[in-house]
Amino acid sequence: MLNPSPRPPTLRGAGDPVRDLRYQLWLGSGCFALMLCGLLIALYALSVDRGLHQAVDRTAGFGARALQVQLALVELRRRPEQALRDGARAEAEVLRAAAQAKDLAARLALGGQSEVGEEPQRALRAAVDDSVRLYLRLADNAQSASTSPAAAVIVRSSSVDAWRAQNAAYAAAADTALRDLLAELHQALVRDSARAEDVTSFARQVLVALALLTALLGLLFGVLALRAAAAHRQLYGQLDALAHTDGLTAVMNRRGLDEQMPVEVARAERLGYPFTVVMIDLDHFKRFNDRRGHGAGDKLLRGAAQAWRGQLRPTDVLARYGGEEFTLVLPACDAEQAVQLVDRLRPLTPENQTFSAGIALRLPGESAADLLLRADAALLAAKRGGRNRSVIAGNEPQMVLPLRAVQ
Repeated sequence: MLNPSPRPPTLRGAGDPVRDLRYQLWLGSGCFALMLCGLLIALYALSVDRGLHQAVDRTAGFGARALQVQLALVELRRRPEQALRDGARAEAEVLRAAAQAKDLAARLALGGQSEVGEEPQRALRAAVDDSVRLYLRLADNAQSASTSPAAAVIVRSSSVDAWRAQNAAYAAAADTALRDLLAELHQALVRDSARAEDVTSFARQVLVALALLTALLGLLFGVLALRAAAAHRQLYGQLDALAHTDGLTAVMNRRGLDEQMPVEVARAERLGYPFTVVMIDLDHFKRFNDRRGHGAGDKLLRGAAQAWRGQLRPTDVLARYGGEEFTLVLPACDAEQAVQLVDRLRPLTPENQTFSAGIALRLPGESAADLLLRADAALLAAKRGGRNRSVIAGNEPQMVLPLRAVQ
């Protein structure tokens, strides 16, 4: 009778795969978030650095325009005296130089609006406008001098000294305004450079910290992955053992036997040693269960399996074939040696329980399935012969049938 088997033992030491997977997801999300933060900080630092380069380019253009304004002012200072000497012939040149200086000053102030304040720009425009008005007034005097010889003497004698004094004052004001404008532009450039350097330094430190933290999280992720892999290997090993181990007797089950037998048969065929299989069946086990209960029957099966295992070699295999039937796989063992082993196992069976055994020695070329069938047939012959005995396949007692007369 087939006894009900208890639940398989609980898996131990395999860790918690669900918890480890949750940790890995959290660590993976953290690494992704840190890398995203690092990317945003790097993009911000690049933006600030690009802004600094643009400010440098604007400053270079501003400086070039400032130089043009200064050259235009120098030209204006030179041309009025020439106009006093040459009269109307230099008037057009003075007007042209004044218009150029005024236009350059306006362009210079317009280009510097984003870098400097309004005050230096207004001061520069006012100084240039004063110089231009002075030069235009002097040009009018030059035109009057060209039409009247008497007026020319007066202009040359009285206007030159006054013009020089006013021109020196206006020139000093224009130079001062231009210098202040360039100084403020330089300070703005220094501030932009300092800000860019601070942002770059901060971004560098943050990126290094994020890289270290990401590396640490990656290391933890790797440790968890290795731990999960080890836990999975252990779990698979335990599942494999449970799949091939009988939950009641802790010996190999029928599935394990079906997988192990072809391997052992092939090894015996290759190495050429004898190979024997023994089928064991506990006698009157159903009666024992009915009298003592299934708990006692389970205890008998466990005790018998553990007692028999102590007499086996490391290469021998004991498997629970089903119910109260067991199978012994004995490599490098012939039938007579198998009989001697079975005889040693009989007194070790608990509760003075007896068993019947069918022994089959593998024939050349015989498969594992055929070998088990012959051992099972020998077991059936032992049970029919009165139980508590061993029968070797091929040596079963022959039943003599009476002959019927032929009519």
